[in-house]
Amino acid sequence: MPEVLSGISFVLALLFYGAASALFFLDVARSRARLPSVSDLPGLGAAAHHHDPAARPSAAAALPSRHAPLLLGLGALGHATYVTFASFVARVCPVHSVHFMLSVASLLAIAVYLVARRRFRIDALGLLIGPLGLAFLLGTFFLGKPHPEPKLSPLFIAAHVMANLLGIALFLLAGAAAALYLVQDKRLKKKRHVERLGSLPPLDTLDRAVHRFLIAGFPLLTLGIVTGTYWAHQLEMGHPEEVMRVVFGYATWLLIALVLLLRAAAGWRGRRAAYGTIAGLACAAAVLVIYLVRPAAGLGG
Repeated sequence: MPEVLSGISFVLALLFYGAASALFFLDVARSRARLPSVSDLPGLGAAAHHHDPAARPSAAAALPSRHAPLLLGLGALGHATYVTFASFVARVCPVHSVHFMLSVASLLAIAVYLVARRRFRIDALGLLIGPLGLAFLLGTFFLGKPHPEPKLSPLFIAAHVMANLLGIALFLLAGAAAALYLVQDKRLKKKRHVERLGSLPPLDTLDRAVHRFLIAGFPLLTLGIVTGTYWAHQLEMGHPEEVMRVVFGYATWLLIALVLLLRAAAGWRGRRAAYGTIAGLACAAAVLVIYLVRPAAGLGG
């Protein structure tokens, strides 16, 4: 009986988390473009910015779908049920398991978010909370199984690898556009003529390019993180290189998610978004370096 209830609660939590994460992402992707802040447009005064209603973040754009928080709460309920039953089935004490501890931490984060989201206007934070809950749920799936290395189909592994490769490719484009933005911004501040170093796209064009590449690559990176969580044993018994690869993978996802989140919720654009994008790309590069240094570590994470 516990095995059946554990399986049902796992599937329900998986579906609810997935639906909630998709809705939160769609809300961020649909958020309307806003004017850059004063720090991003040289020559504009602070007074003009404060009096321009278009420069202020749209409250409606930052609000998620009304169904997303409900689905997130249902996913957390299924997650908590699964962790409870799975700990008995696998005979694993939650205190002695990294993944169970992460699951409990994500459940607490979801509870705080659902209580405080309207009062503190942090609805868009669901873009982070939903996928993290989903990833930590999957991280507990293979605990207590007889084989430490899960047997995965070639199709599953191919989907994981392709999602990561395509996501990183799009982030490379976003990083290149962000670097060009910073170069163009510096040239405009120094009032250099474009003809001296060749023409570059306008700042607004480069900013939109960064955002669109991130929007396209974020779901792929999320898929790579979620599928990579199936190599759950790496956090429990992995080598330092494997653990570092997992840490940098999550750091990449977190930084990109924060850039998208702050753009939707706080109107972040321009230099701040460019620096955040480049930082995320640096973490992704660290993952690739670890792969090259220790290729035998596997493809998970």
